[in-house]
Amino acid sequence: MITKEYKYLLILAALVMLIGCHTAKSALSSDYDERPENKQPVLERPAWPNYDLHNDRSFAAFSHVQTVPKGEGIYVQNEDGSIGHGRTTLYRCKDATYLCFDWDVPNDQDWWFFRENSGSAIIDADTGDRYVVQSHIHFPLDQCFWIYGHKNETIRLICKYPPLPLSVKRVQIYSASSEARQWMSGDGSVSKAYDLDDLRPKAKKQDKEQPKKQGRIIR
Repeated sequence: MITKEYKYLLILAALVMLIGCHTAKSALSSDYDERPENKQPVLERPAWPNYDLHNDRSFAAFSHVQTVPKGEGIYVQNEDGSIGHGRTTLYRCKDATYLCFDWDVPNDQDWWFFRENSGSAIIDADTGDRYVVQSHIHFPLDQCFWIYGHKNETIRLICKYPPLPLSVKRVQIYSASSEARQWMSGDGSVSKAYDLDDLRPKAKKQDKEQPKKQGRIIR
């Protein structure tokens, strides 16, 4: 026969399990970000079959790429103090990691060309493990390409990498070397080490920070 005391113990144990599951779920959701928005651009002109790094007319051309408000992300510095990418934001998702590079297009420029190299990687600054780029979403790897029609806007280019284990706390961004051309040395670079959470979207970092309680005013 089940006594009242035993029933109360069962109810208490069930409540503890529910609270524990809710807490674990909340902690888990704060560990990951939602995949960043990245609309399909318009291909205005494909790359020439005989693409040539030294002939910019052979580059593919795109328009209507993803745009974002100015200001998100940080300028990641290389070990030598230079800056090789636009403002950078890292989205740590369960299935993949996304690095977003935001570029402010000047008022007097309606076209610009970009390039991302295969072999680029996110490095675990504590273990040296490299998570190599899988794709430059919507755009080619290892080829320069033009972007048109975004004067005075901020465009976003996104690269996809393997998912980062939750054990990864500090990262470096490695850009692989490539063939050089005019105004492009082709040299590789590696960034300084950054706390991973400092690169994540601002909204997620704010969610993780508990607001300070305002105490009572006693007169």
